[in-house]
Amino acid sequence: MRILAGLLALAVSTAQAQSFPTKPVRIIVPFAPGGANDLMARYLCERFPQSLGQPCLVENRTGAGGMIGIDAAAKAEPDGHTLLMVPNNIVTIPMVYAKVPYEPQDLAPIALVSSTPIMIGAHPSFPVKTFTELLAYAKENNGKVQFTACGPASAQHLAGELLAAEAGFKWTHIPYKGCGDALTAVLGEQVPVFISTVAHFNPQIKSGKLRGYAVMGSTRSAFAPDYPTAIEAGYPDLVFDLWFGLMTGSRVPVPIQARLNAELNKALQSPDLREKLAQQFYEPIGGTPERFVQAMRADTQRYGRAIKEAGIKPE
Repeated sequence: MRILAGLLALAVSTAQAQSFPTKPVRIIVPFAPGGANDLMARYLCERFPQSLGQPCLVENRTGAGGMIGIDAAAKAEPDGHTLLMVPNNIVTIPMVYAKVPYEPQDLAPIALVSSTPIMIGAHPSFPVKTFTELLAYAKENNGKVQFTACGPASAQHLAGELLAAEAGFKWTHIPYKGCGDALTAVLGEQVPVFISTVAHFNPQIKSGKLRGYAVMGSTRSAFAPDYPTAIEAGYPDLVFDLWFGLMTGSRVPVPIQARLNAELNKALQSPDLREKLAQQFYEPIGGTPERFVQAMRADTQRYGRAIKEAGIKPE
């Protein structure tokens, strides 16, 4: 009887996948419109109607560091019509918030969408020209150098904290609400060192308003090939990037999850989508849900260590 029940359930879920979707698909973005997270969702929503045969809508559900939107997606009807676009902070939320309204296992990964490496640099007036010079200067002026990133406990902030721990110095993180405010502070010479993504650095470097030092990717970035990696400077653990991934509720039938994975990978092969991503300095990823899980596990370990080094406690 159990085998028969299992076969019937499989047949039903397979039939659901074949008829999916039966109504508009929405992608919840847990942050405000205009940012990279929002753009990634909109890029996919432009293409999903062609392959899925239903409209696609982006819904910005902001607040509580992204938890409101994530919770809404986790508790949505498990029919696959509600998706979630998230950045790396999906793994750090349980580490920095004492109360999280959802369980991580309530969500299922579809696939990674895109990524861009984190970069470090400074205002041109700062008396340092290279990454190795920065490390030497920070050690000589231990505890006196300030840096800013894209908000407290952001991937960029945590990259800075782990850099200090690895290189053996201390510096002070000056918090701002987001990347835009932090960039404004650096351009205004309120804070010298900036840690963000290549997307924020490239336009400013070209205009002479920022100086780049290094990227924290596993290899040099195609978007900033002249800048060394932290690995080249002897810091193999300093591999940080900003990625975005597509998720849905874990109770969504597996065949529907597989259909969504296939459609996402198909969309990422589109030349026009790849061109749009490149214009924002992002590289397409795609792949399997397992690859997404591996990325989250690696970041859980990496950012967990950085949070410990920074002395960040759940609040």
